[in-house]
Amino acid sequence: MKKITLLSLIALSLILVVGSSLYLMTESNSSITGQAIHQENVNVKIGYRGHLLYLPAYVAQEKNYYAEEGLNAELIKFDSTNQLVEAVLSGDVDAAIGGVNAIVPLTIESKTPGLLRIFNLGYLTDDFDALLVSADSDIKSVQDLEGKTISSLPGTAAKIWMDRMLDQENLEGRVTIIQTADSQQLNALSSGSADAIFVLEPLATIAEEKNIGRILIKSPISKYYRTDLLFETSVMSNDFIKKNPTTAKKIVKAVDKAIVFINNNPNVVKKYYSEFTPVEDSFENKLPVSTYVPSYSMNPDEFQEVADFFYSSGLIEEEVDVLGILVKWGDLKMALLSVSELHKKYSNV
Repeated sequence: MKKITLLSLIALSLILVVGSSLYLMTESNSSITGQAIHQENVNVKIGYRGHLLYLPAYVAQEKNYYAEEGLNAELIKFDSTNQLVEAVLSGDVDAAIGGVNAIVPLTIESKTPGLLRIFNLGYLTDDFDALLVSADSDIKSVQDLEGKTISSLPGTAAKIWMDRMLDQENLEGRVTIIQTADSQQLNALSSGSADAIFVLEPLATIAEEKNIGRILIKSPISKYYRTDLLFETSVMSNDFIKKNPTTAKKIVKAVDKAIVFINNNPNVVKKYYSEFTPVEDSFENKLPVSTYVPSYSMNPDEFQEVADFFYSSGLIEEEVDVLGILVKWGDLKMALLSVSELHKKYSNV
């Protein structure tokens, strides 16, 4: 009887060892192929704003890239970047994806290092912002705004852009700047409570299509600062990454897949604009698509040059070493698809 029991224990041990080995092999292989085994979906909250630059957050949802990683993602809309980043820091949302303007996380890093991590970047070109006046306005130039009111989109950066424009046009102190929620910008123009509005797309295109406004200056940011800024970011809190490294890794992987798809299918992804912005289907194709940088392609030197430019231009008050805020592979113990496999699998429709 003892002999039989001993043999049974040995057999059981062998089964457990072999089973564990097979599980580990499967887990390892699934990490390589990107088809991980998920015991259950993890609920995550993804913050975004209702303009074009947050496209990766929405594509990841619509293409089921969150779900592929075992995430049940809830998308939550915010009216301002400051509110969105505050929600990330407080833990009310787990990540802000796509279009967080870089000034906000860089300012936070300069004042309290180590709170945030940037895991994606994107380029702001001169297609995405505009200064509008009403369609029947007699305002023909920026100089005609003297004594008038500009409504800017919410957030610290927007007011800085406008202040820079007015300073260079020698209009400092002679134009009133108010800030209005995105959803009220066009109303401010059509009602006459503002003589001009500074907006991000899609509001400029909507205003033109509905004959509410016309463009006075295409891209004040490009005109008074520079174009092709590496200006867009996706962020998570360092605290969230430390407490939830596996979930953080999955969020990054899902967004990287979305970015690869966007960069390779810019005309296709325009169809998603009407789902998360006020755009109508009839003019989605007239809108631009930003180019994004996946986590594995972020160039610290290039982003450092942008941070240095922000400092020299007065957009941030202190110099920032971006190596402290860019997510590092070691932070997440990344087990991503190889770059070539990622692009092969997620580039096309």
